Formats: sequence, structure tokens, C-alpha cells
Amino acid sequence: MKQVFRIVITGTSLLLGSLALLSCGGAKDEKGTETGEKSYLRTRDDISKNVRQYFEEMSKENIAFAETFYGDEVEVWVNDITVNGKEAYVARLNRIHKVLLKDMTFEKLHVHTNHFSPEALTMEGKTVGEMNPGEETIWSNAWAIVNATGRVTGKEITFRMHMDFRTLDGKVVNMLAYYDPAQLNAEIAALEASEAPDEEAAP
Repeated sequence: MKQVFRIVITGTSLLLGSLALLSCGGAKDEKGTETGEKSYLRTRDDISKNVRQYFEEMSKENIAFAETFYGDEVEVWVNDITVNGKEAYVARLNRIHKVLLKDMTFEKLHVHTNHFSPEALTMEGKTVGEMNPGEETIWSNAWAIVNATGRVTGKEITFRMHMDFRTLDGKVVNMLAYYDPAQLNAEIAALEASEAPDEEAAP
């Protein structure tokens, strides 16, 4: 009886061990073949912490931090607006934080970072490795509720925003931002009106 019990226990252990080995292997497609796709997500890594620090520094209007955060040739897409290069984007940040808005905060901020396998599938049927040959593909995703006050109108501004940052060699080389621009556009219009030269009085 003890021998039978020992055989059952041993057999069960071997079965569980085999299942564990299978679960640790690469992902399998519909045909059961190895795909080699092993992307992973982090929230406490240095890149995620750096992105969180970026939002903290922006809330302090510390634009100098952006100089170290973005790469020189960063490509930025804000909704349908394209900004090329760190110099141009830092100029935009300066105008937003020093001229357009004040008291900016980021409520309910969430950040996580995706480390993509070269075998991960991306757009147009290509893999990440084909899209970015010889490079790491690391994207951080962040979302928050942005709160601020318009410097011209004094109005409270609140909107949800989603931002993505691609980091390569310690610098952000691509950034995407999505939000409803209605409130911001109204503040921009008020600012532009305040900056327009007064019409000369008729003689």
C-alpha cells in the first residue's frame, strides 16, 4: 500500500513538473509551435520611475528636466500635431507651462513600461524586430487627469490624457499624447487675443 501511494505521489510530482516546464516555455500559436514571443511589462523599473519623475517635474514647471529626458531628435505627436526635435518641443513646453497654464497637476497618474520581444507582432503584419532592427523597443504608457488654471482666463481646466514614451539608450526618442484639446484651445485663443496688438484709433 505504501509503495502504491509512493508511486502515485511520484507520478503526480512528475506530471506537475512537466506542466510547469511547459508553462515556462515560449508562447504557442494556434498550431502549437513555438513563437518565441516573450514581451514583458514593468512598473517599478528605472524607466517607469523616470517617466513618473517627468510628470512630477512638469507640475513644478521644471522644463530643464525635459532637456535631460528627451533625445535631441525626438519625434512628438500631440493628437494631430507633429513636433520634430527636442528644441522645438521644449519651446512648446515652455509656452504651455510658463505662458498658457499654471498650477498643473496630474491626478491618478499610472505608468507602466512594455519591453517588446523582437518577435512581437506590430503593424502591417511585421514584427517589432523588423520595424526596429537591432534596437530595443521599450514603450512606457501613462495616463492621468490633468488639472490646471488658465493664466489668461483664470478658468479651471481638467481633461484626461494618455501619453506614450519610447525610450532608447536612456532618452525618449518618440512621444505620443492624446487628449480632448477643447479647453486648451479656448485658453490658447484667449492668450492669442491678449497678445494681439491693439488697433490704432481712427483719426
